[in-house]
Amino acid sequence: MLRRLSPALASILLLAVAAQPAAATTIGSVVNASNDLYTNNEITIALNPTNPLNVVTGWNDWNRNEGCGTSRSLDGGQTWSTHSFIPGITPWDNDGNTYAGNGPYDFGGDPAVTFGPDGTAYFACYGYLYANAAAPKGGVALFVSKSTDGGLTWTPPVKLNTFTGPGNGNGVNKGSNGQFPDHDAIAVDRWPGSPHYGSVYVAQAQFHGNNKAPITLFSSRDHGATWSTMVTVSSGSQYANQDAIPFVGSDGSVYVSFDSYQGTRGAAQVRVAKSTDGGASFGPSYTVTDLIDPVGQMPNSDYRTGSYPAPGIDAAGRITIAWNDQRSGHSNIWYARAWGSDLTAWTDAAQLKPSAGEQFFPWVHAAPNGRVDVVYYDRTRDPADVLNFVTYSRLDPSGGGLDVNATSYGAWSSAFNGNRDGGQLTTACNPFIGDYIGVSSDDTHVYVGWTGNGPSVFHDEFGNPTDCDVNQDVLTVAITP
Repeated sequence: MLRRLSPALASILLLAVAAQPAAATTIGSVVNASNDLYTNNEITIALNPTNPLNVVTGWNDWNRNEGCGTSRSLDGGQTWSTHSFIPGITPWDNDGNTYAGNGPYDFGGDPAVTFGPDGTAYFACYGYLYANAAAPKGGVALFVSKSTDGGLTWTPPVKLNTFTGPGNGNGVNKGSNGQFPDHDAIAVDRWPGSPHYGSVYVAQAQFHGNNKAPITLFSSRDHGATWSTMVTVSSGSQYANQDAIPFVGSDGSVYVSFDSYQGTRGAAQVRVAKSTDGGASFGPSYTVTDLIDPVGQMPNSDYRTGSYPAPGIDAAGRITIAWNDQRSGHSNIWYARAWGSDLTAWTDAAQLKPSAGEQFFPWVHAAPNGRVDVVYYDRTRDPADVLNFVTYSRLDPSGGGLDVNATSYGAWSSAFNGNRDGGQLTTACNPFIGDYIGVSSDDTHVYVGWTGNGPSVFHDEFGNPTDCDVNQDVLTVAITP
């Protein structure tokens, strides 16, 4: 029988559990994966299922190419290749030179990387046109590139869709005033018994104007060579859906989690939808939880933050979704669990690591054996509630149901200040640390990636002097759970 706990009781029990040491967990040394002079943020990371020492990471790369940057490791994240970028989107390379097969887009963004079951890596990235006369101003296109050498080189990307349209209102690429895609995420069906084994899925939010934004999905059955037309995921009267993340169950079911506002002034919720035909269609969207006092602008923060869900599913079909909201007074991480076979029955929200500091940007990956890995920014270690650190939390199954034991590790990462005063800033000297960080794992490996401090350089990517620190770097760590 599904046991439900009140948030207060769950917090007490989890605090008691956290005091008990879990199975030996080793946090490795923090490694700088990008190691350059320019801003990198919105970290995505994935391990190769055919070689768990092969890890690929990606990021928004504010080098001269202003595209989606990437690097790979062949030794479990101890060292990383010289960083490159996804080709065929922006006009320039990292030195500001044009190159054969380049693209017309002014910059790229929203990187998302994963691996297929055969070791092929897939990388999703948007291209944005703002000033280029070759296409309508404000045009956006969604691309997926792939690598068959562990992330060292990448194919010219395949365009899934172009989002453009003349005139006013519906069809104009200006966010809530018209067509504008946002925050793509990618997943591959890696379950050998699935009827859609090897299929690739990319989900996103698709703004349609007047704050309406359905969640949409593209799928590929031929290793990313061709893609389906756009399929609507969300259902009902939701407005302002955002932050879609696809994930795949062992029977081939495709799930997409997202945050949603019900009606024009309705409640904020975490929701999830399911497809049983390989992403060709989706059933109704189910409520996981209400977002209680979702985050707008956090205290002591100049940079953008928010509340959104991150999901994972294990081989037994147990789904875990984590999110941050302010129901405890501060922005803290909460989670709920359900069986993929019944999206109507979610456990009550449980607090992952109670804190009087702010916690945000969760990311989740479930290992096949049932362990769930969660990472997030966490200010618990700073009494002033300003500096961001990274906490790694693990949820270990307790019995064969949905019960788990939670243990958190938060004393290992370095401080990161993303604020305008004294912090790490973007090349425009506006504080932007990205909107997410990443984790990828299997039964015996966990890899974490996030945005942190790089050396101070005080100049932009063109060499122009600035009066602010413009460098953020990609930091990674390998964890033995």
